[in-house]
Amino acid sequence: MGAMATKQPDNSVDVDNDVQSAEPEDVSTVVDENQDDSAASDVDVDAEAAEADADATQRPEPLLARDGSPAAALWSLNSRWRHINHGSYGAVPVFAQLRRLAYLQEAEGAPQRWFGAAPERVAQARADLADFIGVDADRFAFVPNASAGMTASIRALQLKPGDEVVITDHAYGAVAFSAKREARQRGAKVRTVPIELDASPQQIVTVLGKALAKKPAGLIIDASSSSTAREFPIAELATLAAKHGVPLLVDAAHAPGVQHRPAEGVAASAWVGNLHKFACGFRGTAVLVAEKKFAKELYPVIDSWGMDEPFPARFDQQGTMDYTPYLATVDAITGLEDRIGWDAIRSYIESLLDYSTDVVADALDAASGEESRVDVAAPAPGMRLLRLPGTLAATGPEAQALRQRITDELGFETQITNWRDAGYLRLAAHAYNTAEDYERFAEDAVPTLVGWSRES
Repeated sequence: MGAMATKQPDNSVDVDNDVQSAEPEDVSTVVDENQDDSAASDVDVDAEAAEADADATQRPEPLLARDGSPAAALWSLNSRWRHINHGSYGAVPVFAQLRRLAYLQEAEGAPQRWFGAAPERVAQARADLADFIGVDADRFAFVPNASAGMTASIRALQLKPGDEVVITDHAYGAVAFSAKREARQRGAKVRTVPIELDASPQQIVTVLGKALAKKPAGLIIDASSSSTAREFPIAELATLAAKHGVPLLVDAAHAPGVQHRPAEGVAASAWVGNLHKFACGFRGTAVLVAEKKFAKELYPVIDSWGMDEPFPARFDQQGTMDYTPYLATVDAITGLEDRIGWDAIRSYIESLLDYSTDVVADALDAASGEESRVDVAAPAPGMRLLRLPGTLAATGPEAQALRQRITDELGFETQITNWRDAGYLRLAAHAYNTAEDYERFAEDAVPTLVGWSRES
C-alpha cells in the first residue's frame, strides 16, 4: 500500500556494545595502570549510556498526510477531550461522514429507488473491500458488528443436546453470552478454558489442544482479546482444530486496519472483524468471512427477503435497514489510503503506542509505587494493557463507572477493562493521536487516578 507520508523517527541506534579488549603486541611495553583504569571506566560509561539510548523509545512526531498536512485534521474529534480509546468505537474521518450524508440524502430523495438498488450496491461494496480484507468478495458478508457475526456463526454450529462449545476466559462478553444462550436453548454446554495472561503461543496451543482432543462442537477464540489486549495464535489453532475436525470461530473484532489483509490465509470456519474500529468505518459495519462448506449454514440474525439466496448474497438484503454505513465505510477505508496510506498508519500506531505505554506506565509506577506493566506475551496490534493501582475497577460495573468518571471529570476518553477481578487501562492509538495525548494523560490524569485508588 502507500508509502509513509511523513518522516518517522529513526528507532535504530548504531551502537557497538561489544567492546574488544586490546592486548599489547609487545609484552615489555610499559602501561600506565591509572590511565588504563580511567580509559576502561570511560568505555564502561559510554557503553552504558549507549545501551540506555538504545533502550529508550523515541517520541514520534505527529503523523502527516501525503500532502504534508496534519493527519489529525482529517477527523472531527472534539478537542474538549483527548481520545485515547480508538479501539472501542473508532472515529470516522470527515470526508467519509460527508459521503454518508450524501448517501442518506439519496435514500431520502427516492426511497423506492434506493432500496431496490441496495443489494447490488452492497455487493459492489464487498468487491471494493475484498483486497483490504484479504479474501475474495464471495467469501464474506457484511454484518452489523462482530457480535452479530459471531451469533450467526454460533447458530450455524447447529448444536445438539450434550454438545460442548469451548471458549476461553478472555472471550468478549457479548460473544460468551451468545454461546451460552444458544447452548442453553439446545441442551448443550459451554466450557470455559482459563488462559494465563502471560501464556506463550505454544502454551495456549497445548492447553486448547487438550480441549480440542475431546472433539467439542466448536472452538470460539479471539484473534486479539478485548479485555486483555493480547493476541492468540490463530494459525496454529486453526491447524489443530482442522486436525480434530472441530469448527473454529474467530472473533477478530480489532483486526481490520491494524493488520494488513487480516483474513488472508486464515483457515477458520468463520472469521469476524469490525470495520468501525481501526479501519475507521462506520459503526454498524463488520465483515463475516466463512469457509465455503460452513457458509451454507450461515444466515443473518434477522430473516429477510434474501434468505433463499446463497452466502453471502442473503446478507446483502436486510429489509429497510440503513445500508449507508456499508457504502460509506468503503469511502473511509479507500480515502485514508489515498490521503495517508494504511502502511503509514499502521507503522505510526505501533511506534506511538510503544512510546506512550512507557510514558503512562512510568507515571503510574512513580505515583503509586506499584508495577503497572503487564506481561501479555503477545500484545495486540493497536492496543496495550497496563494494570491500574490498588483495587480500581475490580469488577465490571466498577470499570464502566471509572471509565465514565475519567471522561466526565478528567477529560480523557479511555478504555478501562476488568479481568479476573483486576482493573486495567487499555491504551489505543490511531493516526489522529499524538504523543502529547498520552503525556497529558500521564501528567494530568494519573495522579488523580492514584488518588482515587487510595480512596477505594
